[in-house]
Parts: sequence; structure tokens; C-alpha cells
Amino acid sequence: MKSSGESRNICLLFLFIFTAVMDSFKTFRNIPFFQELSDEEINILVSISTPRLLRKKEKLAEPGQSFNHLFIMSHGLLRFFFDDENGIESNLFLPSEKEAAIMEAPESYSGETERKYTIEAVIESQLFLFSKNEFEDIAFQHRGIYNVYLKSLKMIITISKTRIEQFCSTSPHSRYEEFLETRPFTSQNANRKYIANFLGITPNSLSRMTARIHKKRNERKK
Repeated sequence: MKSSGESRNICLLFLFIFTAVMDSFKTFRNIPFFQELSDEEINILVSISTPRLLRKKEKLAEPGQSFNHLFIMSHGLLRFFFDDENGIESNLFLPSEKEAAIMEAPESYSGETERKYTIEAVIESQLFLFSKNEFEDIAFQHRGIYNVYLKSLKMIITISKTRIEQFCSTSPHSRYEEFLETRPFTSQNANRKYIANFLGITPNSLSRMTARIHKKRNERKK
């Protein structure tokens, strides 16, 4: 027979696991991207997820390292970047909790085996990781999860398409104004250097644009 102490420890362990699962369920349910999922589908995702808290500037993935996971962010802000031939960082994506979707390393979308992108937390960020193979197997068994996965892929394609069009047909000033309007959380929390690089301009140009926009807004208030 188990001693009273052992029984108590087992009960405490069960209570800890149950509480952790319930907390994850609440977190998943509050992610707007998961609103269309049933409670059963939420519980399935919770059961295959691994929570990961990234501190500011902590890296999730780095060049040369294996990373075969999907993930979603419940809060925070990330940046996806690579070093160009001159060793200068280029920020490809700046996803935040406000644009939450199921994401993965950029190379995975094209089937590349060599990893060149770094995924780093801009601020403290809470993520939930999924084994890509396990997630995809489950997605084919549950329509709601499949639809969410498909929706994520379409969102990422749309974001990429928009960025290409912006760089081909709009001025830096227009890109910055649209960024301020559509990405307020990111504009308030990301390093100015990251934003400038993301928009394809220098930090000095960004400062001048910011000053002109503030001046224009102040004149409107008069």
C-alpha cells in the first residue's frame, strides 16, 4: 500500500497537471484565431502542444539548427530575420499577438533543408509549439483544425503578397503610414531599427518621417 505521503504527492501532481491543462485551454480559447474550434478540438490541440516562454531577444530558431515545429503566439512579438551577404540583418516578418496565426520557419514553406532564418522574441512572448507531423495528422482527422491550418497558410500568403506589392508600388512614406495604421501594437513595441529595416528604409529616414507625421497631426488639432 502507498503511504499517505505518497498518495498526497500523487494527488498534488494530478492537481498540477489538471490546472496546467485548464490554463492552456483558457489561453487557447481566448486566441481569436481559435474561436471557430469546438471545445473538443481545443482540447486536442492542448494535448499535443508544448508551451514556451521566450524572454526578450531569446531565439526560438537559428540558422543551421533543426526546427520542425508549428507554433502559435498567445501574446508577444517576434521577428523573422536573416543575414544578407554583407552580414546585415533583414527583417522579413514582425508578427505579433494581434496577427496570431499558426506559423513555422520560412524555409518550411518552400521545402528548403538549409536553415538561414532566425526567429527571435522582440518582447517577452508566450508561444505554443506543435510537432508539425503530429499537427498535420490530426488536422486531417478534424475539419475545424484543418480549416484553421488552411486559414493560417492563406493569411501568410496574403501577408507576403502585400509586402511584395508594397515594395514594388508604394513609397517608403506610404508604407510607414500604412504600418502605423494597421500595426499599432508592433509600432509601439518594436525597436525602431527593426521597423525601419522591415519597411526598407534607414533609421534616420524613419525618424524624419515620424517627425513629419507628428507635425501634421498637431497642425490638424489646432
